Amino acid sequence: KFLRRQRYYWAKMVGYSKGAALLALSAAAPLCVSYYVAPVSKSSRLSKNPTFLHSNLLPRALRNDLSTTSSSALSMGFMEDFVVGQDDKTRKAANDKYIETLQERVNRINDLEPTIEELGDEEMIAKTKEFRERLAKGEDINGPILEEAFAVVREAAWRVIEQRHYDVQLMGGLILHDGRLAEMATGEGKTLVSTLPCYLNSLAGEPSFVITVNDYLARRDMEKMGQVHRYLGLSVGLIQAGMTEDERKKAYSCDVVYVTNSELGFDYLRDHLALSPAQTVLPGNTGEFKGFCVVDEADSVLIDEARTPLIISKQVPAPANKYRAANTLAENLKEGVHYTVDQKNK
Repeated sequence: KFLRRQRYYWAKMVGYSKGAALLALSAAAPLCVSYYVAPVSKSSRLSKNPTFLHSNLLPRALRNDLSTTSSSALSMGFMEDFVVGQDDKTRKAANDKYIETLQERVNRINDLEPTIEELGDEEMIAKTKEFRERLAKGEDINGPILEEAFAVVREAAWRVIEQRHYDVQLMGGLILHDGRLAEMATGEGKTLVSTLPCYLNSLAGEPSFVITVNDYLARRDMEKMGQVHRYLGLSVGLIQAGMTEDERKKAYSCDVVYVTNSELGFDYLRDHLALSPAQTVLPGNTGEFKGFCVVDEADSVLIDEARTPLIISKQVPAPANKYRAANTLAENLKEGVHYTVDQKNK
């Protein structure tokens, strides 16, 4: 009963029905007996069937019940195929449902396009102010304002850099805003996608970070996509290697910040070594920051490069005068007066 209960709970945890749980129990029962019954007694008799170690210790009814279950199901990978297959079906169903909800939002964004196209440049900039005021009054950022903001960014991108977000790119922006991973092939416009969630989240009063793998990509993205944000009235900052503390602090105070993962990581470490808030560069002057973050090449940044730790080290002048003072002090210490020697426990 204990074994069956544990296997049933395990099956329920991965989202299967009671019937599937019992099926898993029947196929896994021989393995359970092998592992849990064998240690009971070393002197007990062994069954000739290697699948049922010490099966003679079990009641006759249980032995007959277990003997009807073929161990070939395990050797043929039945359980593995069953679990993987059901898991794939569950994941696919959940993903399809999620994509349907995203498509509904994309359709509503497309419905707003004719209205947004009629706005002038000044009215487009005024939209940013309007969105900020609505969010400040407590409107949900995931509500209708999300669709309006995405429609405004798409129109701004078309006017400024002559690039229009396709439906799949709108969907990618929604996924990133939800804090999920979005896989897009080369040429599908990942850089353009980032403008959507970055603009929306910067409206809440906290910076949006676009993290890339090197200084060239950070500068390239800032120079091109930064035009869209500036057109809509946002400030854009860029962090590069070799920048001074004041330059970094000014760049981090912008609405949208383009930075590499290593520069952001080292700035975080340096802020935690600062002796006062005035020496920190990240927003908030506390060594911590709140905001939205889009990571380009997430597999490289979060897995490959994350294997190498960020270490801060520098050369400091040796305090020679302190060494001389310590040496003089040690020479003048006398045994029995200033210290004692424990010969036994040395």
